Amino acid sequence: MLIRITLILFLLVTFAQAEIVYLNILHTNDIHGGIAPREASFMNPDFPPGIGGGAWIATYVNQVRDHCEQSGEYVLLIDAGDAWQGTPVGNYNSGEFIMQWMNSIGYDMMTLGNHDFDHGAENAIQKSAMADFPVICTNFTTLDGEIPEPILPYIFMEIGEVNVAFIGVTTSDTYGLVDPELLEGYLITPEKEAVEIALEEVYSQGAEVVILLSHLGQPPDPERYTARVYEAWDNGEEYTKDFAYNSAELTCMVEGIDLIVSGHTHVGLRQPWVNPLTHTIVVQGYANGTGIGHIRLAIDTETGSVIGFDLPDGEEYVSLMHDRFWPDLEQFDLINGFREIAEAGMDSVVGEAVTEIPRGGAEHPLGRLMSDAIREATEADVGLLNRGGIRAAIPRGPITPRIIYTSIPFEEDLYTLELTGAELLSILETGMQGRRRDMEISGFSCNRNQAIVDGDKIEEPMVNGVPLDLEAVYILATTGYLAQGNVGYDVMLEFDATFTGVTLLQAVTEHISVNSPIEPDNITRIIWIEEER
Repeated sequence: MLIRITLILFLLVTFAQAEIVYLNILHTNDIHGGIAPREASFMNPDFPPGIGGGAWIATYVNQVRDHCEQSGEYVLLIDAGDAWQGTPVGNYNSGEFIMQWMNSIGYDMMTLGNHDFDHGAENAIQKSAMADFPVICTNFTTLDGEIPEPILPYIFMEIGEVNVAFIGVTTSDTYGLVDPELLEGYLITPEKEAVEIALEEVYSQGAEVVILLSHLGQPPDPERYTARVYEAWDNGEEYTKDFAYNSAELTCMVEGIDLIVSGHTHVGLRQPWVNPLTHTIVVQGYANGTGIGHIRLAIDTETGSVIGFDLPDGEEYVSLMHDRFWPDLEQFDLINGFREIAEAGMDSVVGEAVTEIPRGGAEHPLGRLMSDAIREATEADVGLLNRGGIRAAIPRGPITPRIIYTSIPFEEDLYTLELTGAELLSILETGMQGRRRDMEISGFSCNRNQAIVDGDKIEEPMVNGVPLDLEAVYILATTGYLAQGNVGYDVMLEFDATFTGVTLLQAVTEHISVNSPIEPDNITRIIWIEEER
């Protein structure tokens, strides 16, 4: 009887001491400079409703902060990378306006995405120095292995007497997505090893809960990737890849992470995804400032552990529709001031689209239009650009420089290469090899035989309707991004590239102006045989 009474008293004391605290995580990712409001043309192309923007993000953040101040809960505002590259406001002085906005809204931390390095590692460091909050990235180092100041590998925060560690990590695929010269003097180390080292360090320093800011990307079908990991292990093999691990794979391979706030792939999760074995929670939002993620973690102060979560708005990703949320007026005025400077002349009409000019996962009408524009502007035989550089369709109706910029936001210069037919063929074979090595092409057509090994897939190549001559000389026009060997086009580095003095934006704008009204070109130039796309 005495033992039973003692046990009851022990349990009563334990529960009396234990307390549940709530941590609201508000998170953005892949804003890409999208702090101006947008039209949700994907919902209704003819009468698109308003969505998103920095002033609407501020409204939601302020509502949650007010609630937490009254309820005694905790709240943090976090960004998972790719903050500034992608709009005139975002690109202004290589991210200056976006950092000013993030400071004004009161971000608590961010990590770096691959596009945050588009203007160079030094610019990423300079913009990080502008932040009034920590920028954390554990796998961005100098050649000596040091994290460049003011960037930190991780930080700690005390949440209700629980020691919470936050680690940042970016994708090692940045090497294939950014001009290598812009990263000179720095390293982006493999993400898995870097996170493992950081985890060991934060736990040795007393971390109880660990949250990872990950610019690795959460796929829409995470179970497909986790199954590959477990299949390799079942076969007694180490799971490896030739490119970066994604957030889902990392939840299998690195234990001890409570929550991953992910970015990079622009796939918004309406509900958090939880790895059923390691119990790591993953959240990720859509891109371009259209909304904000919101998850509320329940943390047991006695055990120092996450014991659950809920979604205060019903879904994890909150689409900031303008018919539901009102903008914060101070933020609205601030962002309009940015726009007046960065967007001068962006709304003049340069042409008209009879119907939408769509993009897609394979060769598509907008890619054909833009590659035609490259070829015509440079008077080349063949025009080439990568599909990943085209970020939005051109909607039906009047076309302005703003619309074109939204579609191709990366401020590319155009270059020409003088090549023999054999050399041209070797470059274009690179674009037949799948992941990231895609092509949108003009002046060239062929069959792509998937039954043949890489390097020999092209059959019946034609240049402007004439069979390709291996010994003839051709002019290939492309973007600086590809001419610098990115997304697998290393072969281009073997040839001298000549700057044309023309930008991709200028070429496409002129093409649309001269050929308006425009319609989709539905004649496929690369015909796949022996395998479906």
